[in-house]
Amino acid sequence: MRHVMRCATLAIGAALLALPAAAQTITLRAATIAPKTSVYNTAIALPFADYVNKLTDGKVKIEVFEGGVLAPVFKIYEAVEDGRADIAIGPASFLGGKDPTNLMIGSFPTGLGVDSIIAWMYNDGGEKLLQEHRKATMKLHTMVLGAGPSEIFAHSHKPIRTVEDLKGLKFRTLGNWAAIIKDSFGAAPVVVPGSELYSMLEKKAIDGTEYSMPSENKALGFQEVAKYIIMPGIHAGSWTFEAAMREDTWNKIPKDLQEKIHMAARLVTFESMNSIIMQDFAALGALLGGKNEVIILDETFKRKAKEAARKWAADAASKAKAEGNPWPERVAKSIFDFQDRWEKYSPYLVVDHQPDFAKK
Repeated sequence: MRHVMRCATLAIGAALLALPAAAQTITLRAATIAPKTSVYNTAIALPFADYVNKLTDGKVKIEVFEGGVLAPVFKIYEAVEDGRADIAIGPASFLGGKDPTNLMIGSFPTGLGVDSIIAWMYNDGGEKLLQEHRKATMKLHTMVLGAGPSEIFAHSHKPIRTVEDLKGLKFRTLGNWAAIIKDSFGAAPVVVPGSELYSMLEKKAIDGTEYSMPSENKALGFQEVAKYIIMPGIHAGSWTFEAAMREDTWNKIPKDLQEKIHMAARLVTFESMNSIIMQDFAALGALLGGKNEVIILDETFKRKAKEAARKWAADAASKAKAEGNPWPERVAKSIFDFQDRWEKYSPYLVVDHQPDFAKK
């Protein structure tokens, strides 16, 4: 009997020793690009951590670190690659312009809008392209995480009604839009961090700036120091973030938990778009009722900007292909083919939209 009891005790002990490896909590550190109070965290990173915790029954926990803690905001991907962070949550454009793919796939000037970007990502191969690119070029596993609406085109001391008004304009912007307005319209792009914009506008060191959505811009007070508010933000008609981690980190997570993490990301993507839009509505109520003059860009401006943006993409893709990088061409073709098809067939949709709300 003692022998039987001893064997049973050993068997139970062995089973218990095997449990921690299967049941242990996986903790992942996420590097983000903004303060925790920013909408980029309150609508994207923090809800993602909450959903992951709930859907995995606490088996996976994500610790969200605000921008600058684990790494400088433009270095979050590098922090994942070198192990300072487990996840980078941010826009592809923060990888810079060395590979034009990153200046196209999350948001593209005059590209997909709030009605179509999620459909392209999830239903026409956008996320798959993103994942293939990250795996092939950076050995990262990624997923779309979060989406947001149109930015304000500009807070400006000078009116902008035609593309000719951009000539010589000292305009703060970033990435491919800076190249597009410089090369096609003779603007003078100024690349500075967002933290400097209020002061530069106030001192008129710049003529105008783009930065973010109405709710973010209003919180920073740009409307207090620049007369004109110009919309819509065709330079960033919509955008997505991603959550990227090293492949070896991802592969250590059990398959069932991987599926739940992807589910959490998709939930956040759908919810964040609507959540941010509602915050923007509240901000617009104040901005439109203020002392600023609101300018709505017309169809001629949009058409010329779109032609210039697509030319930039074609040139960038051709140069990259000659250098052995096929990704910009693949991504541009996917986006533009989808956008053209969307524009062709979407008029059947009923939308609650007025072409010009500034005078109402």
